[in-house]
Amino acid sequence: MGFIMDGIGAEAYDRSYTDRELLKRIVGYFRAHLRVMGGVAIMVLLNSLMEAAFPILIAWGLNRIEARQGGNIWTQSWWLIGAIFLSGALAWTFNFVRQRYTARTVGDVVLALRKDAFDAVLARDMSFYDEFSSGRIVSRVTSDTQDFSNVVTLTLNLMSQLLQVVIIVGVLFTINVQLTLIALVIAPITVAAALAFRRIARHTTTQARRVLAEVNANVQESITGIAI
Repeated sequence: MGFIMDGIGAEAYDRSYTDRELLKRIVGYFRAHLRVMGGVAIMVLLNSLMEAAFPILIAWGLNRIEARQGGNIWTQSWWLIGAIFLSGALAWTFNFVRQRYTARTVGDVVLALRKDAFDAVLARDMSFYDEFSSGRIVSRVTSDTQDFSNVVTLTLNLMSQLLQVVIIVGVLFTINVQLTLIALVIAPITVAAALAFRRIARHTTTQARRVLAEVNANVQESITGIAI
């Protein structure tokens, strides 16, 4: 079964970084956009609050309606319907603002990252390209930086989901502590599975990037060799 984890070997210029080193370098690129990212963080928080308020409002409203037997149900629930629609509309608005400014900021960061990568490529001497295909280098500059953009977007979505979980768990503790603790029993298992999957995903993603670079290199060499 070892062949499942096999793949194209690392290039001689590949480097290995720890999570702390990677985070430090990423923060360096976002340092010029701290004000915008602060606004994005606020939007993430507000969006999480509105998303978490949706199920909480439904549960609380249904309990109140059930406690008040008799009477017109529409009279008792019109405010609940309005609150649910309002929370949904605000959640959509906050998410729209977050995605808009995130897309602009990440685009600027990816542009700076590509410029730095391109400058590093130009700093190499000609003997470097005798050993490594230019198609692979171009793939690293373009495709890999685009994947970085996707990672930042997914990270912000993960932060929003985690905030929702924290808010809902806090509300659950106010309802029933014992049932909440029972529900949280699977949390360590979920975290352990996520950490184990991270190692596999990192290895698989790295291999996918190398395969894509190899394909681009072959395409580039094939097209370059076509005589016109």
